[in-house]
Amino acid sequence: MFNESASCSSDNPVGNKALPNLPAGNTPYAKAKHAQMVDKDPEKAIALFRAAIDVGDKVDSSLKDMAIVMKQQNMSEEAIEAIKSLRNRCSDEAQESLDNVLLELYKGCGRMDEHIMLLNHKLNLINQGLLFHGKRAKTAKSQGKKITISIEQETLRLLGNLGWAYLQQSNYMAAEAVYRPYQ
Repeated sequence: MFNESASCSSDNPVGNKALPNLPAGNTPYAKAKHAQMVDKDPEKAIALFRAAIDVGDKVDSSLKDMAIVMKQQNMSEEAIEAIKSLRNRCSDEAQESLDNVLLELYKGCGRMDEHIMLLNHKLNLINQGLLFHGKRAKTAKSQGKKITISIEQETLRLLGNLGWAYLQQSNYMAAEAVYRPYQ
C-alpha cells in the first residue's frame, strides 16, 4: 500500500529516534496524528480522526489514516464500513487512494467478491483513461520513498491481484484468462 500522508511542518524527535513529521497545531487531525504516533493510543486516534472528519479537517487524510489504524486494531470490517459511508466527504483526488486501502481491507477480510469488483472497476478506469487523472504515471510514497508508477505498472499490479483473487475463489478459468496474456 502507498502511504500518501499529509505534508507536515515540524519534526518531533523522541530520544535518538526521530518520528515522522507530524502536523503542527491543535486541530483535530493534528491531535489524532499525535495520539497515533506519539501517544500510541489507537482508540483515541480513531476517535480524533472521526472528529476531524466531522468538522472537515483534512478529511482525505483523516479517513485514510483512521482506516489504517482500525486495520491495525483488527477492526478491518469497521474500517471498510467507515470508508464506504464517509468517502463521499473526500475529494476526487483521494478516491484512488481510498480504493487502494479498501482493496487491502477486502483482501485481509477474505471479501473476494468485493475485492474483484473493485479491481475490475479500477481496470475499467484505466481503460477509460481516468485513473491517475488521465496521466501516464503518478508519484507515490512507498516505504518512505517517492516512486513513480506508470499506468502500465499499475495495470499489471491490478491484473496480478485480480488473478490471485480468482484463485482464492477456485475460479481457475477466470484466473487463467487474466494471467495467460502476460506469460
